[in-house]
Amino acid sequence: MQHFVLEQALNYLIDQGKADLGALNDKTLYFSLEDLPLDVNFVCTNERIFVTTDTSAGADVDIKLKSSVFLALFQGEDLTELLRQDKIIIHGDVKTAQLLVDLLQQIDIDFEEILSKYTGDIVAHQVGKLAKNFKASNNPLETIKNEITTLFVAPSESVLFKNKGS
Repeated sequence: MQHFVLEQALNYLIDQGKADLGALNDKTLYFSLEDLPLDVNFVCTNERIFVTTDTSAGADVDIKLKSSVFLALFQGEDLTELLRQDKIIIHGDVKTAQLLVDLLQQIDIDFEEILSKYTGDIVAHQVGKLAKNFKASNNPLETIKNEITTLFVAPSESVLFKNKGS
């Protein structure tokens, strides 16, 4: 189920961000997040990404990283620098990995704008603020867990309710 959601999300981002997937056509990328149970193949064909959980087939490149590093790539971090710091493990065609990173960095979407269509401007803005806090975190999953706990236990201490003037 999660691979289907991931596939839909990636293709939505590509469509909305008007990213060109052509350079990755006919490539298969094995992708693994070390701190989440996510091991999938991205099969790029016909300007779409298909996400499969059958990772037994060979891939052009294997990419293993943590979720915080994946977010850093979205924010424009340099792949070469992350490789030097051993934050990303790549086996196979590094050029294909660079093409994927370039694609992710091409996507420029205003998530608050999209969300506001469904939730209204106030909720979308608060979610945007929360997302910025998560991006700044070294451990986004721990930050999410702590923020949800704070929201339920002591809502007035939550970052959603602090600094109302900003």
